[in-house]
Amino acid sequence: MCRATSMATNLAVAVATTAVGCMLVISLAPSRPDTGKSGPAAGRAMAATAGHAGSAARAATSALGAAAASAGPEEFASPTTGRIEVTAPEPGVDYKPNGSFAVAWNNSTGEEVDVWLRTSTGHGRSQRVALVATRAGAGPTGEAFVTLPRVPPGPRYFLEVATAGDGAVRGFSRTFAITD
Repeated sequence: MCRATSMATNLAVAVATTAVGCMLVISLAPSRPDTGKSGPAAGRAMAATAGHAGSAARAATSALGAAAASAGPEEFASPTTGRIEVTAPEPGVDYKPNGSFAVAWNNSTGEEVDVWLRTSTGHGRSQRVALVATRAGAGPTGEAFVTLPRVPPGPRYFLEVATAGDGAVRGFSRTFAITD
């Protein structure tokens, strides 16, 4: 009987320790670690969620005696709004692999942008080929000097200027050719 009691006590301690550790990780994990803007209110951590709160989370919260705290509207970051319009490079110009040129844009999102080289794959689809400029500024107008990577020659390349994250705002340049 003593051994059964000891095992039950050890199991209870292990479950409680795991619950405390999980709640600590959930409570302290940042929701968007790569951005300093639109985060939680100052001095308060926001829980990172990967799904719905199940019975295990409710049991851990109840076992710890934690009050169920619901996040107010100020706790949720609003999606990025605004528009990005790519104004350069001009259409009708061909570029060489490893060549450099300026790309310019108007950005009303207030967020930093990345510049990607994309290629058209047909049927209205495209894919990213390479990141050619990172964190290129958050101002209302922006410009970056980009260097093309070595890619196969082709007539259907273009640039994407986009904010980061799930609710990304994107702007696209006109297509251009990369020739040898």
